[in-house]
Amino acid sequence: MVANFSDEALTIPKATVLGIAERISESMVAKINTKSEANLIEPAKPPRKRRNETLYYKLLQGKLDHLTQEERESILNRS
Repeated sequence: MVANFSDEALTIPKATVLGIAERISESMVAKINTKSEANLIEPAKPPRKRRNETLYYKLLQGKLDHLTQEERESILNRS
C-alpha cells in the first residue's frame, strides 16, 4: 500500500497500478500503523490454543448468565 499525501503525481517504477483508492487522512494511516505494531509485539498463539480459549469462554459465558454484567466482567478479567 502506498499513501501519497501531496498533490504531486507519484511515479512508481516497475509497478502495476491496480486501482485508485479513496483519499485517507494521515491520522488514519497512523492509527492503522499503531495497531499493526501492537499486533507484532504480541506473539501469536497456536491455532489449537486459540480454539480452546474460544471454547472455554463460550462455555464459561453460559455458566455465568445468572450474574450481572459487572460480575461477569470481573470474573472474565481474572481468567
